[in-house]
Amino acid sequence: MCNIKLPSFFSNGMVVGKNARIWGWGQPGQSVNVQFLGVSYNAVCDSGGRFDVTVVANEFGGPHIMTIGGQIINDVYVGRVWFCGGQSNMETPISRTRELLGKHITEDTRIRVFQAEKGVKFDGPATDVNGKWQPATESVLDQLYAVPYFFARQLLEDDSTPIGLLCTPAGGTPMQGWLTENIIENFPVYYQELLRVKEPNYIEQVTAEGNARVHAWHEELLAGDVGLAEGWQHPDYDDRNWQNRMLLDTAGLPEHGAVWYRKRITLPKVTGTVTLNLGRVINSVKVYVNGQQVCGVDYMYPPCVCVLPEGLLKEGENLIAVRVVGDGNTPEFVPGKDYSLTYVGGKIDLSGMWKFNIGKEMPNVVGGGWFYGHPCGVYNYMLAPLLGYSVDGMIWYQGESNIANPETYKVLFTEFVRHVRQYFGENLKVIFTQLANFADPRGIPGDGWAVLREEQRKCLEIPNTAMAVAIDCGEWNDIHPIDKKTVGDRLALHARKLVYGQDVVADGPVAVKAASQDGILAVSFDYGVGLWARGGYPLLDVVDTDGAVHRLYAAARDEKLVARLGRIKPAAVRFGWTDCPAVTLYNAYNLPASPFQLEVQ
Repeated sequence: MCNIKLPSFFSNGMVVGKNARIWGWGQPGQSVNVQFLGVSYNAVCDSGGRFDVTVVANEFGGPHIMTIGGQIINDVYVGRVWFCGGQSNMETPISRTRELLGKHITEDTRIRVFQAEKGVKFDGPATDVNGKWQPATESVLDQLYAVPYFFARQLLEDDSTPIGLLCTPAGGTPMQGWLTENIIENFPVYYQELLRVKEPNYIEQVTAEGNARVHAWHEELLAGDVGLAEGWQHPDYDDRNWQNRMLLDTAGLPEHGAVWYRKRITLPKVTGTVTLNLGRVINSVKVYVNGQQVCGVDYMYPPCVCVLPEGLLKEGENLIAVRVVGDGNTPEFVPGKDYSLTYVGGKIDLSGMWKFNIGKEMPNVVGGGWFYGHPCGVYNYMLAPLLGYSVDGMIWYQGESNIANPETYKVLFTEFVRHVRQYFGENLKVIFTQLANFADPRGIPGDGWAVLREEQRKCLEIPNTAMAVAIDCGEWNDIHPIDKKTVGDRLALHARKLVYGQDVVADGPVAVKAASQDGILAVSFDYGVGLWARGGYPLLDVVDTDGAVHRLYAAARDEKLVARLGRIKPAAVRFGWTDCPAVTLYNAYNLPASPFQLEVQ
C-alpha cells in the first residue's frame, strides 16, 4: 500500500466527471495505482512528490468505489460538477430562505456538496482546504448554500444526472481577493496592500490591537448599560416614565451604544408554534420575552427571527424587551422588514409604538483582524487547492465588495476567468450573476451599483460566458435578498443552454443599439420579443452632447424602446441607472433586461 496524501475533496461521497483528474502526493519516484470501474491506472510521483492521473467513465451514475494508492473511497458518483464561487450572496444558507421558499426546499441525494472552509492566506497558494462531501439530506440542508442548491435542483428537473457542487464563496470578498499574486502585481494599489499584509507580524498585530479595542468597548458598554444594571428585560420593571417611540423612528438615536425597547402585548391562550419576527437590526440584538432571552443576532445582516419556547407566553399580558447595540453604526431597526408576532389563529403587528430608553451612549469603535477584503487571501486559501478538479462549468455571484471602485471590475474579472481557465479548461463555461437591486436606506445615493452592473454586462465580451440578471430579485433594504431560487433558476437556464446543449431562451432583453432619427430615440434589443415593463413606464436617462441628463418616458414597441427627444441632442442613453431601479423590462419569457448604457448613433 502506498503511503500517499490526498486532498480533502478526493474523499467519500465525491462526484467526479466522466474524465476526472485525480492527484495527490507521495515520495518522489513513488508509483501510485488508481482503480475505478474495473480499470487500473498507474502514475509516478514527480520530483515534488505529486502524482496526477485521469480516470475515465462511460456513464453517469453510482455509487462506485475508487481506490487510490490503496486508499478506498466509497460512495463515488459520476456526474456533472459545478464550481460555485463568489461572496455572501452565494454563501447565503438555505436556512435563511426557508420562510419565503420553504415549499421548494426538500432533500435530494442526487446533489452532493463540498463547501470549502473559509479562510485567508497571503504567503502563497495552499495545496489543500478543509471540507467534506455531503449529500443534500434534510439533516444538513439548512447549512448548505442556497443559490447552488436551487441551481442544481432546477437542472435536475429534466436530467437526473448526479450533480457535484464545489463551493468556495466567502462574504465580503472583492474580486482582487480571488486573484493570484502574479496578477495583483499588475495593479499597484492592490499590490502595495498585499505587501503590507505580508509584512512579518502585521496580521497578528492588527488583529490583537483591533480585538483589544472591541473587547474594551464592549466591556465598558456592559459595565455602564443602565438597562442591564436595572433589569430592563424583566416584566415587573416600571417603564411608565420611558419615552414612547415608533420602532422604526431613527431621529435622535445615539450614534453608537445600547438602546432598549419594551412592549406589552395581550394574548389569548396560545398553543402551537409562535414566531417572533423583528426584521433586521443594526448592529446586534438580544430579545427577551417575559424576562427570558429567546434569541439574539450578533451582526447586522441575518434576520432576527425567534421561535418561542412552548409555554413561555401566557394568557393575558406578556412583555417583549429588546436590547439593540450599535458599535460601528447607529443602533436601529431596518425599515420595510416584517415586525410581528405570529401564532396559530392570529398575528400582532410590532412595528408601531414601544417604550424606549437609552442604556448607554458610546463612541465609535474601530475593530481589526478581518482580512477577507485583501488581495489574494481567499484565492490562496480557498480557491487554489481546487484548481484542476474536473468541472463542467462555473457559477459566480460577487461584486458587492467592488462597489467603491466599480470601474476596474471588468479588468479584474477578465483576469480571473483567464487564470482559472488555465486549470479548469480553456473552454470553461462561466455563468455569473449581475448584482440585484439594492439601496442602502442609511446611505447616500450614488451610481456605484449601476456602474458595477454595467461592468458586469461588459464581461459578456469574454467568450463562453453568460450573465444571469437579478435586477428584480433584490430587496431595497437588504444587501442579502431572500429570493435565491430565482437566481439559481436563471443560472440554471444558462447552464442548460451552454453546457447541456438544450434549446432554451436564457436571456432577457439585451440592449444592442441606440439610435436617434427625426426626434425619436429607439433602443433595439436582442431577445426582446414581447417586451414589457413592470413598475411603470420605462424610464430612459438620456445624456445630451453637453453632458446634461434628461429623464424620458419610453414605450415598448416591436422589440424596441421608443422615446420622443424633442430638442435633446443625445450622446448616450441609460436604463436602470440607479442602485435600485423602480422599473424592470421583461421579454415574453418573463426574463428581465439588464440595466445598460449605450452610445447613441
